[in-house]
Amino acid sequence: MKRRCLAIWLLAAILLLSSSGRAAAPSGVYFTAANDHLMDLDAETMPFYSHNVLYVSSRLFEDNELGVSYARSTSLGVAMLYNSTADLRFDLAGQTAYDKQGNIYSGYAIEQGGVVFFPLNLVCRYFGLSWSYNETSAAPLIRVKNDSVILSDASFIDAAASLMQLRYGEYERSLASGASPSAPVLPVEPPPVQAAEGQTVCLLLAPASASDAFAAMDALGGAQATFLLAAEQMEDGNLLRALTAQGHAVALHIRGGSPEEAEEELAAGRERLWRAACLWLELVWYEGGGELDALLDSQGFVRVSAPVGSPAGNQSYTNRTAALLQDIGRYREDIGVLLGDAEACRPMLPGLLAGLEEGLYRVSAWRLTV
Repeated sequence: MKRRCLAIWLLAAILLLSSSGRAAAPSGVYFTAANDHLMDLDAETMPFYSHNVLYVSSRLFEDNELGVSYARSTSLGVAMLYNSTADLRFDLAGQTAYDKQGNIYSGYAIEQGGVVFFPLNLVCRYFGLSWSYNETSAAPLIRVKNDSVILSDASFIDAAASLMQLRYGEYERSLASGASPSAPVLPVEPPPVQAAEGQTVCLLLAPASASDAFAAMDALGGAQATFLLAAEQMEDGNLLRALTAQGHAVALHIRGGSPEEAEEELAAGRERLWRAACLWLELVWYEGGGELDALLDSQGFVRVSAPVGSPAGNQSYTNRTAALLQDIGRYREDIGVLLGDAEACRPMLPGLLAGLEEGLYRVSAWRLTV
């Protein structure tokens, strides 16, 4: 009997020692991933539960990895998630969620340590995303995915195992050193731009195809813009009628050539717009010098201009939108803003329009003449 008790105690001691090789993750510590990208492990990214609702950080949406971008208006107290076709807005003080059509949703965002966190189930349902929960050797993983995801959960966890162990070790050391994970250092936000009294912004888009133009119109919602169309694109009467029926302006995009060729394009564009929509073409977009100015003046055309253009480079849509708003804010008169390729700039439109609305700018098409 004594030998049996001794064996049981020895077995218990062995199990205890073998289980002490890795401490369990502290309660509430989670990794997050957007598709195949593992986020940092800190207070800015850490999901949490509140009233049995799982919340994830706005950091998850800053690089458009999931096809959803993040914007925030500090002065209005509104945080927004959006893509090229829809947006979901969160009133932080009122604890409500709604879209641009005014539909109200059950759920609200929470600001914690200066970072906004969104209810994951609501966001996934609204934007057609999915998410999963998996245990890992370091800490549980919350993974949010769209149709662009490549790896399965098992393959991703296997591929990211070393990185998760490294980041978990760094997180443990930050706790041991007394660093407070609940007080992240956030970048200073630039001040919101503010329009001069009555200032108007005219957005210029150059669609490569009719489908790009229609998609941009949807993303614009009720806002009106100016579409730069080549002469051959103006052969599409349905496109011209759709644009003008929604109050958008059409400008003929002259791509160069001799004055004679330009004159032919001008005559063809005018004839096509009149035939399709009974409107007299008066706007021209031309990026060359002044060699066509005399021709344009003689035929009553107005040359559209844009001192501000969409930032180039590999910045996220959120950062590009913020930079563009700051550029617009440097002007105190009516200006044109060249967004360029309609498909490329489409994901920026909801955030850009929200920023212009906050700054009390008027958004309008260029001059319209019947």
